[in-house]
Amino acid sequence: MTTMDARSLAEAAAAAYNPYDVAFLEREFEVYDLLRAELPIARTEAITAMGAPGSWVLTRYDQSCDFLQDHASFSNQSNVYPVRPWIPQAIDPPAHSAYRRIMNPWFTVDEMRHLEPHLEKFAEELVDTMLDQGDDFDFVAAFADPFPTVIFCQLAGFPLDDYQQIMNWKNTLMHCADGHVRGFELAAEMARELGHEVSGSHLTPEEELAVRSTVGQRIYAYLGGLIDRRRAEPTDDMITKLLAASYEGERPLTQEELEDTLFLFYMAGLDTVASALGLIVQTFAANPGKRREFIELMDDPERVGPAVEELIRYHAIVLLPRRVTQDVTFHGTEFAHGSQVLCPTMAANRDASEFAEPNELVFDRTPNRHLGFGLGPHRCIGIHLARREVRIALQVFHRKLPDYHPDPERRAEAFGGMKGLSALPLVKG
Repeated sequence: MTTMDARSLAEAAAAAYNPYDVAFLEREFEVYDLLRAELPIARTEAITAMGAPGSWVLTRYDQSCDFLQDHASFSNQSNVYPVRPWIPQAIDPPAHSAYRRIMNPWFTVDEMRHLEPHLEKFAEELVDTMLDQGDDFDFVAAFADPFPTVIFCQLAGFPLDDYQQIMNWKNTLMHCADGHVRGFELAAEMARELGHEVSGSHLTPEEELAVRSTVGQRIYAYLGGLIDRRRAEPTDDMITKLLAASYEGERPLTQEELEDTLFLFYMAGLDTVASALGLIVQTFAANPGKRREFIELMDDPERVGPAVEELIRYHAIVLLPRRVTQDVTFHGTEFAHGSQVLCPTMAANRDASEFAEPNELVFDRTPNRHLGFGLGPHRCIGIHLARREVRIALQVFHRKLPDYHPDPERRAEAFGGMKGLSALPLVKG
């Protein structure tokens, strides 16, 4: 292939870039490799946000690091939110730092270490129930979805009796337009409830906006009710802690601040670990050699930590969008005020300039400065919880079922964007 041919292919790939399209997942790393080589800062017209036409896409590791640490030029308030921007994810420093100082003590290594016995017990209960159902099972429905969701509901103070409603709202809001089968079904049902005539397998932009706004308002109403309940009946959960917190030691959080923070907990706590677990186990199902390699090391405390970091690097799922706050030149490219820049961590984490053999799972990889949890002031606040959930889930599952393979009769169902699996049918043995 000539340089001109490669450049033309890269320009075509950039113009059509749409990580929310499930079909894109079949060649995503091929596209990212092409863009990284030919157009590391690429322009696409397929993705728009906050009224700005088109977006920019970053694919190199070093540029992604610079980008994520420059909060002055690139704001985290980069989307149209169903009700209000979420706290602290959509708030920039210095206010962001003040909110994080309230929450950081709740997510320390020591605080999360105390959870390990509970995590192990619940994981064992889920796996036992799953394996009792027969020789075939859906790993996502039976384990990957409920494990982190129920744990987070308990931490946050969301009633477990509301689990199905909580999941339905989450799937409707987050997955109405990314190929998630159940998410689209729920969104289409709501759109019809709102008077829209849904046709085909996609919502129109107007239908999607109406659905997201409606479900967002319902979630906010639900969270407001939980806050009122905790005011009357405090207990040991995050809602109670938020009610007792103060902003910069000067005042209690307002009702809107409480709701916006809980909304972020709701969105962040229910999806990312579940998606990572589904993708990891799918890889192990298709690659028994790597699965056996992980099983051999997973109970070695010195080796399992680096192995989990490598799995998170390899299966990065997060697209990190930012809004340009001012006209700025970034690595030679002019970004106009108000435009959107996307930083897909799955692209940065496969950059060969930072990671030797980036498309291979190397369980003892060091250093491993991956961006799976983000970087800079907005790096994931739940990083220590997520690491423990992934490690304990994989340990418990593989102790009880070291041998399994993909179900030849049923296919896994993938979704794009903050990518993952909505179904992973497996068979024992």
